[in-house]
Amino acid sequence: MFHRLPISFVILTLALQGVTLAKNNLIQSAEDFAELLPSVQPGDTIIIADGQYDGWSINLDGRGTADHPITIQPQSPNGVTFTGRTHFQITGSYIHMTGFLFDGCDMADISPIEFDRSEYCRVSKSTFQHCEGNRPAVDILPGARNNQVIENRFIDIAGRSVRVRINEDIYDHGILTHNLIQNNQFQDIPPLGGNGRETIKVGTSQPVYGHIKTYTVVEGNTFLRCNGEGEIISNKCSGNTYRGNTFLDCQGELVMRGGAYCLIEGNRFMGCRGGIRLSGTHHTVKDNVIINSTGTGIRLLYGMTKEQGGHYQAVSHCKIIHNTIINAGRAGILIGDGRNRDWQEKGIQNIAPEGNSFQYNLISGSTSDLIIADHAPNNLIENNILRK
Repeated sequence: MFHRLPISFVILTLALQGVTLAKNNLIQSAEDFAELLPSVQPGDTIIIADGQYDGWSINLDGRGTADHPITIQPQSPNGVTFTGRTHFQITGSYIHMTGFLFDGCDMADISPIEFDRSEYCRVSKSTFQHCEGNRPAVDILPGARNNQVIENRFIDIAGRSVRVRINEDIYDHGILTHNLIQNNQFQDIPPLGGNGRETIKVGTSQPVYGHIKTYTVVEGNTFLRCNGEGEIISNKCSGNTYRGNTFLDCQGELVMRGGAYCLIEGNRFMGCRGGIRLSGTHHTVKDNVIINSTGTGIRLLYGMTKEQGGHYQAVSHCKIIHNTIINAGRAGILIGDGRNRDWQEKGIQNIAPEGNSFQYNLISGSTSDLIIADHAPNNLIENNILRK
């Protein structure tokens, strides 16, 4: 015969077995949040009451698990807006923050979101818009591993939208690795009129840290009218993947500023100023489609040095294969851009790209050169389809 057990007995049994019952916690202020955090357990959800909140500063040091993450969400979809000098410093593990609006935040000296030595944490389905200041909207710091920035929107951001930062802190906190920037939309990034507004920046100071392998993956994102500066994505370290992104009407390029062993695969560029720009070594550029760029499709720069250490490292041992370039304004592929440009104390670009291979690319156009090699003879160019 079946006997229904009392609820109190079930709860007691679960407690004796070490099973924690997840809780939903509704809060209405930063003070409530800070008071609650020490008691949050794996599987708990922190619900922020709908409303507008200004200048929150919260350290998220909770410890969830893979099966039972700690979730932070609004009371209703898109119901919570953060403004002003808002700062969430994520230092814990398996924390999922989802569904918020960051509107007009002050990023003069701090980022709305920082992954700081966090592991397996996520920011998703949130919108960052009309934020002012030079700091990035989302900053991934040394020691941060396996975090995710997925399915967010970044609109009219005055600084960088996402930065993966490498500096001397890696010696204390470790190298940041395997972070994912996926399926986000970046749009209407205004021009700066100079350097410093890359939409995504992966790595810092490539002459010093360009050899560091972070294994960052940037994939499935859409970039619409991202005109902050000439580098929409700036890669300054090694071992990263840029795959399946779409660039529409952007005044810039996907740029390997340096580094080595990066994969640039399956990206689409339509109506942009350029496509892909390379410095560094051993990159693979494959299966990309570049249509109606006003400049070049793919270009390789001259360098100041062959090895890492120069302001630009000459391009060597890269594979440029199976790409499609249609109607580029200047050239489909340009091997050796910036020859003899003098950067004063940074040096002169006088070392040609060499040891690179260009194979099985389809290049079509009627008003520009299809392939240009500017005093860069030591490269393999074969089995390409060229159509005028």
